[in-house]
Amino acid sequence: MRFRIWQANGLPHPYVMLFLAPAFWATSNVAGKLGKTWLSPYEFTFWRWVLAALLLSWLFRARIRADLPVLKRRALWLLLVGGSGFALFNIVLYSAFARGAAVVNVSIITALIPVMVLLAEVLFWRTRAHWLQWLGVGLSFAGVVWVVGRGNPAALLETGLSQGDALALVTSLIYAGYSLALRAAPKVHWASLLWAMCVAAAVASAPFYVWEGVERDFRLPPWQAWLLLLYVAVFIAILSKLFYMESVIAIGAGRAALAMNLLPVFGALVGTAAFPDERLGGYVLTALILVAAGIAASEWGAARKRALESAG
Repeated sequence: MRFRIWQANGLPHPYVMLFLAPAFWATSNVAGKLGKTWLSPYEFTFWRWVLAALLLSWLFRARIRADLPVLKRRALWLLLVGGSGFALFNIVLYSAFARGAAVVNVSIITALIPVMVLLAEVLFWRTRAHWLQWLGVGLSFAGVVWVVGRGNPAALLETGLSQGDALALVTSLIYAGYSLALRAAPKVHWASLLWAMCVAAAVASAPFYVWEGVERDFRLPPWQAWLLLLYVAVFIAILSKLFYMESVIAIGAGRAALAMNLLPVFGALVGTAAFPDERLGGYVLTALILVAAGIAASEWGAARKRALESAG
């Protein structure tokens, strides 16, 4: 059977989309580090979500209009979840880069997100985890400790975390909470939900943007910043999510999730390619291997658990 890159609906082949989605997402941290040259964390967050909301309003206006009654009924939930998972997450993430966090470190630290989600499911939803998933938790945690400790975890007891790494850990906690909150998401088209989240993030970040503008005098970002913001809005905020959702529909959530869970690895590789001052050698490579092994063990355990549940 001949492999076609483009489908009849105008979208790439599902496996091409499955590669592009994490590839786009992996550049998010690179954009965050680049953006600190021209944008404050508040400016970057506000304009990112304003642009994304405007683009979605134009591309999916009929779908959004149809789902608007449902979205209005869930306005408070959307404001809280979009304000935290989108706005607060990005403000803290961009603040981490402003304080010197490395893209490689941040990418590896994000491996804690599925760990935090699994722990919350076990503690609060009484979900039973396979022993391989617990092995994955241990390996991922060891990788994060190794990278934030710069290859000497014991030194953390004396020096503590750097500001950038500490903020990166906070972003993982925020996004884990956001992921769990999505269990209660309104049943609407993905584009409508994403649009509502973008609007909520723009609204939630607006007071910080205005406050900073009053303190420092309002200014429009330079043209380089607008190009970066447009890239983030189109490729990271919209296309990455569209491609992931379409690939899940075409090939199933199991195989799609396996690729997406490799985001920490993709992010670290992209970070070293983009910035000459970031390297994969030494303790960073060790941490990356631990995290990759943790992801593999966790995915294997989840697959074994599903197989046992199906057999039972």
